[in-house]
Amino acid sequence: MRTLLNRSQRAALSFDSHSDSVEQQQVTALRRMIWIYFALLIAEGALRKWIAPSLSAPLLVVRDPLVLLIYAQAARCRRFPLHGPMVAYFLLLSSFIVLAVFQIVAGVGGGPLVAAYGLRTNFLQLPLIFVIAQVFSYADVIKLGKWVLIISIPMAALMIWQFLSPPDSWINGATTADAQQISSALGKIRPAGTFSFATGAAHFFVLATAFLIYGLAQPRSGYSHWLLGAALLSVVVVQPVSGSRLLVLGCLVVVVAAIAFAGLSQGRATRVLAVIMLIGVALASLSLTSFFREAVTVFMTRWDAADGAANVSLSGRILGGFLDSFALISQAGMFGKGIGMGTNAGSALMTGTAQFLLAEGEWSRVIMEAGPLLGFSFLAYRAWLAGYVAVRAVVAGRQQQLLAWLLAWDACRSLLTEQISQPTNLGFMVLVSGLCLAAMPMNGRALAKVPKTGSTQPMNRGLRFEGQFIK
Repeated sequence: MRTLLNRSQRAALSFDSHSDSVEQQQVTALRRMIWIYFALLIAEGALRKWIAPSLSAPLLVVRDPLVLLIYAQAARCRRFPLHGPMVAYFLLLSSFIVLAVFQIVAGVGGGPLVAAYGLRTNFLQLPLIFVIAQVFSYADVIKLGKWVLIISIPMAALMIWQFLSPPDSWINGATTADAQQISSALGKIRPAGTFSFATGAAHFFVLATAFLIYGLAQPRSGYSHWLLGAALLSVVVVQPVSGSRLLVLGCLVVVVAAIAFAGLSQGRATRVLAVIMLIGVALASLSLTSFFREAVTVFMTRWDAADGAANVSLSGRILGGFLDSFALISQAGMFGKGIGMGTNAGSALMTGTAQFLLAEGEWSRVIMEAGPLLGFSFLAYRAWLAGYVAVRAVVAGRQQQLLAWLLAWDACRSLLTEQISQPTNLGFMVLVSGLCLAAMPMNGRALAKVPKTGSTQPMNRGLRFEGQFIK
């Protein structure tokens, strides 16, 4: 009897071990899919501009099928989130689908295809934020950051090449035939790197700045001194070269976040402030070169010329994006002008030309498409997500978790104001927000429930968490 019992116990242990192995393989496959999402986000513009320009339109949504596969795999290995934020998400999605059907029946908007694209824009990729947080470990975030820093070096070189090249050069081509990148000033364009538009490069280098400051301030970051030095020069040199206020102000916000962290964590204040001084030294050193001074002149010329004086432009960007949406309530009507109609792709389906049919600002677009009731509900949901990230970031900052703190500032800004009708913008909003939550202490991956026994077992054993060893 004892022999039979021992055999059954060994068989049960073997079965549990096999089940754990299968589940781990499924999670590994899911993690690889997220890495592919990141790779496509970086390379999507290059595919559309240079490698397969004839497929530019379908490549615009090349990541969408992958996102659906990620959700299917996440559900398969019990990593698809079903907590509070997702409950509100499904309620909003259902309401928007009902509104889209009503608009189509009433002859409002651009029809089923445009409405479907609008639903895709607003809702398809949002759950990926929480899937990344469920699947990625802290070590995964660090590893992805290493690749961001590695890519930043050739990306900066490419943007310098684009800056020095004529506007009609092939390297400055856009995703449509006979088109070129947006102009900056003094005959220069705004370099886009491998991305379709300059906004992609801006989001990329804001993310690179966060990982750069973390790597410089964290003694055991895992990033080599050579990589950090080269990435530092790359991040600094693209500031004026980019011609993008979004890039410069976004990187500045990350620097301000680092200074604020020094105030929260007095024990690490000296090292963080030393990093800020190092960035200043790099900036001062590059300013001695004629190339850098030329780039600064071009950038400042564009800054002063954009929307009049610089202070007016900034106030318009910061406040106008919110206030304009309230002024458009009467124009939108109760049920909006049509979901998807405010996106560039939706306008191209309706008119044959990518343009802003309803409004350029994100909040105004949402209100004009869906009306004030559901429009403000969707914007409130995004604001709630931003608040959720912000609260957890404050907790992380008090626990001296620098990386989560730095990523949170860009994630919150994106969740609040990002123009997600542009696929690259949407991709970076989702990626940065997901990485930020994955970098949070106790982000939900520390314990995983085992359904068969009802017990819990620790995951990510031996995870090093910014100098602390968590088990």
